[in-house]
Amino acid sequence: MFSRKTLYSGLLILVAMAFAAGCTAAAAPTVALGGGGPGSAAAQPNGITAQVGTATDRGITVVGVGTANGTPDVAHITVGIETQGTSVQQAVDDNKTKMTALLSALKALNIADKDIQTTNYSVYSQNDSVPSPAGKGDNGPLTYHVSNQVDVTVRDVSKLGDVLDKVVAAGANNIYGVNFSVDDSSKLQADARTKAFADAKARAQSLAQLAGVSLGDVVSVSEFGSGSSPIMDMKSAAVGLGGGGAPIQPGDLAMSMNVQVTFAIK
Repeated sequence: MFSRKTLYSGLLILVAMAFAAGCTAAAAPTVALGGGGPGSAAAQPNGITAQVGTATDRGITVVGVGTANGTPDVAHITVGIETQGTSVQQAVDDNKTKMTALLSALKALNIADKDIQTTNYSVYSQNDSVPSPAGKGDNGPLTYHVSNQVDVTVRDVSKLGDVLDKVVAAGANNIYGVNFSVDDSSKLQADARTKAFADAKARAQSLAQLAGVSLGDVVSVSEFGSGSSPIMDMKSAAVGLGGGGAPIQPGDLAMSMNVQVTFAIK
């Protein structure tokens, strides 16, 4: 017959063994096998639980580029007058007289007030150097410069050469920034976007064929790199302007659109 002390010792050993077994079970990593739905877990070699995506998570993402060409129908130029004098008032008055004549010439060409915008008016002085017998430049009298410039939108590109001739005749001695655009670019944007999507689909189909899969539905599509200010590049193809004005060639405008498309695969 066991003594009471021996019985208690045996019970304590059994409890300790049961506690150790429970700790070992709690420390083992949880592993869920199989290709269940989204969020199912699969065991990794290191015993860490990892999420496994389903077929609906797989896809091919491509970027398509489309370009549409158009003939510009609007021209933008910057014209101005710079005058100088030995006094500020002289330079300002001279500039005012000549600029008034320039603006009158623009309006005589049926250019609306809304298409003429002042972009710069500046007054500055310059101290000219006068050569001295010693070979060193001495400060000469001050010369005052006045510059007045306007941006002009010409909505009939065929008249641009004549416009340039008339503003020069009216006294303009600063002309620069001639560029062209399309007044309504929505059609060019739509054409370029259609071509960009077709390009993206062709790229995705080529990749799917290489990977041995088939394309599914479109998962997502987004437009980028163009936005509200589409990319425009002047092309070399040029169209001569009629009339007897300055020889101006507006060329051809190319509008580019980029789209990113993700296709599901099956």
